[in-house]
Amino acid sequence: MAQGPLEGVRVIDICSWFTGAMAACILADQGADVIKVEPPGGDPFRTTGTSRAGHNAIFMAANRNKRSIVLDLKEPEHKEALLAMIAQSDVFIQNAKPGAMDRLGLSADTLRAKFPRLIYASISGYGQTGPNAREGAFDTMLQALSGMAAIQGGKDGERPQMVRTLLPDKMTSPIVAQAISSALFQRERTGRGCTIDYAMLDAMVWWMWPDGMMNHSFIGDGVQEGVDISEVDLMCETDDGFLVATAHQQKEWERFVELVGRPELNDDPRFATARARGKNLDAYTAVFRESFGGRTTQEWCTLLREQDIPCAPVLRPQDVAAYPQVIWNGVIEEVEHPEAGRHRSARAPVRFDGHANGVLRPSPAAGADTAEVLREFGIELAPS
Repeated sequence: MAQGPLEGVRVIDICSWFTGAMAACILADQGADVIKVEPPGGDPFRTTGTSRAGHNAIFMAANRNKRSIVLDLKEPEHKEALLAMIAQSDVFIQNAKPGAMDRLGLSADTLRAKFPRLIYASISGYGQTGPNAREGAFDTMLQALSGMAAIQGGKDGERPQMVRTLLPDKMTSPIVAQAISSALFQRERTGRGCTIDYAMLDAMVWWMWPDGMMNHSFIGDGVQEGVDISEVDLMCETDDGFLVATAHQQKEWERFVELVGRPELNDDPRFATARARGKNLDAYTAVFRESFGGRTTQEWCTLLREQDIPCAPVLRPQDVAAYPQVIWNGVIEEVEHPEAGRHRSARAPVRFDGHANGVLRPSPAAGADTAEVLREFGIELAPS
């Protein structure tokens, strides 16, 4: 396998579903040896979504570059095997409901007492304590509680809308992976491990706050509310699709007015300056939405780019991999899975010394590496 900045770091990943799995995948993409510990029957996430030959695309994306072993942690011998693995590892990641690890004897306090250098990362929906702590938390609940669904619905009173991708789940992964990297750096300086506690609710409130909650930040009188940028709609219809474009700077605005042939806008005080356009955002965005008839998306984007006006075509999912900049960046690779066959995968979005890892090891079948991993750790289990 290609090297990465985390080469030599060993990670035990006992997460199910998406959040922790993707965080561990980032570490694996960066060179860590990630061992996914699954229950008998495998991670239930294996049964989700589009599949071929028993392998699911979403699971494969979140579990590449890992090895998989199967342990039944209700069996004392299997739990002892896990403890022996943790003793020789750097990081332990779990996303069980609060209390579950305590019942298994695998709490942060217990493991950190035994292994002071261990980085122990817990992912929960709402936190380890509190009125919601023991409740199940899925992406939809976090979008609802953080204000995101309401903002997606538009103005007050309109029907809330979900973001149609697993945003809270996927947002978890880079934050947790970055926290683990920071804890590893701290350990290099101090020799001590760290307990990391990540609540998805906290993360979503933090994520939403700078822009989505800016009109709810100041307390007391004297507040001058800015434009709610969550309501900006620059989805512009063309003759064959849609594009997005904007002209923040004065020179961009002037070039836009000339390009679309609307000189009357130069005499409208609502658009005279960037500040005026910001105060009249609904009218400003309406101008864009009504200005791109008569040509195709590609034709308009060519003209806009010639005038240095920021723009982009609105791509359908099936068109993303063929977009020239995506091809140029090499972010999508075609790889061969021994059972699922040829498929597309997105490389890690960060390059180290010019190199971005992709699929170095395809996502494993449940327990495919049990014998190999136990042998490396010097562990023998009685045949089941």
